[in-house]
Amino acid sequence: MNISALQSFASDARRRLMGAVSAKLDAALARGSSARADIPSAVERLEQEIREYGGEQGRQHVVERYAYRWFNRIIAFRYMDVHGFTAVPVVSAVELTDVNGLPGVLAAAKRGEYDEEVFGGSSTMGNAKLRDTVEALFNGSLQSDDPQGQAYGLLLQAECRYWSRFMPFMFEQVDSMQGKVDELLMPADLLAEGSVLRQAVVTMTPDDCEDVEIIGWLYQFYIAERKTE
Repeated sequence: MNISALQSFASDARRRLMGAVSAKLDAALARGSSARADIPSAVERLEQEIREYGGEQGRQHVVERYAYRWFNRIIAFRYMDVHGFTAVPVVSAVELTDVNGLPGVLAAAKRGEYDEEVFGGSSTMGNAKLRDTVEALFNGSLQSDDPQGQAYGLLLQAECRYWSRFMPFMFEQVDSMQGKVDELLMPADLLAEGSVLRQAVVTMTPDDCEDVEIIGWLYQFYIAERKTE
């Protein structure tokens, strides 16, 4: 296991995710934002959480917390992909060592293929609506500046909703307030070159993922900077 590579990845991931979550938070809290119109309860929850910790300190707390929650999800999905727990790889390409390929769920969706357990099950009925939106992005009936990136974000949301049935400590139920806030603050540009998701695939090699301690190492390195502060 390349410990120095894990350390570099985790510390860089923290900075990148905090920046991405901060941008999503600013957009959500802006006066007249779409989030205020579409999911006002989630925005109210964020404002309440910020008030509880006080001003800028409260805002920093929210950014730290949700950046860490998304870091956990990304590295968990990479580990799960490598070990075959996901029917279709969520953050990895179908060829697990391919560091440039599209995530398996996105490549499949572009072919019109969806895991029915994730998108057709009675316990994840909301995912069928997400699938329809993904299809609309691909066929052009829904306009977007980044249809592929937006579609992947929806697919990732669907997977998180599905896995909440089995791992509620990691993936919140979508109908819970926590789940709504998680989705609202999901980082953008996850498919971009050098993104945290891409770097997770590069750094967490299949060989390294044979050792479950990789999760502990990443956690330790992720919080090291915060502990120092």
